[in-house]
Amino acid sequence: MSTLQKDSDLFDFIRKNLYVAAVCDILDELGYRNQAMHQRLRPLLPDPENCGFIGRARTFRWMETDHVVEENPYGLEIEAMDSLKAGDVAVHSTDYGGTNAPWGELMSTIAKRNGVTGCVCDSQIRDCIKIMKMGFPVYYTGIRPLDSKGRAIVMAYDVPVRCGEVLVNSGDIVYADFDGIVVVPKEAERDVFVKANEKVHNENLSRKELLSGKSLREVYEKYKAL
Repeated sequence: MSTLQKDSDLFDFIRKNLYVAAVCDILDELGYRNQAMHQRLRPLLPDPENCGFIGRARTFRWMETDHVVEENPYGLEIEAMDSLKAGDVAVHSTDYGGTNAPWGELMSTIAKRNGVTGCVCDSQIRDCIKIMKMGFPVYYTGIRPLDSKGRAIVMAYDVPVRCGEVLVNSGDIVYADFDGIVVVPKEAERDVFVKANEKVHNENLSRKELLSGKSLREVYEKYKAL
């Protein structure tokens, strides 16, 4: 893995060789014990083997409102969406009130066109059938047809936000599969993925020995993988 200098190469390696649970275990081992997003966030795409993504966070900080700002009803949302690029993951701050659906078809359209790998929206989403038809990966809390206009506004982007009970910084790696979502802090990513690769290797060896008849205790004592 030391030769994987570009994000595209690193992400391709992770998609082919790792999985979220293994990465989560290593985050725990290294002392990052609050990096798995809340279980309320689930994938929209129906294929459990192809519902996830990996990329670098681009964060959106939302604020509830009770009126329409006529001259700028969406705040910095349009500017933030236009700034997304290949390899990004759109991460929206948690909307505990469930006041609106800040992600829909048009956001998915421009995100997919720009090479964005996925979206985490700890709120409602809409236009779900259209999003599924285009195959864009979104993790969400609920489904509701309400526009954000007059209900919430993007007040900042690329700032730290809390999403799914995890504090996410722009540039952190966000990795999602059917089991859920983990956030890998930028300063820890090399150690996390090197150790996760070692863990997966040991789990693969453990599986073979379990299937050959060894006890779980024997295999665990040998590989320390569970």
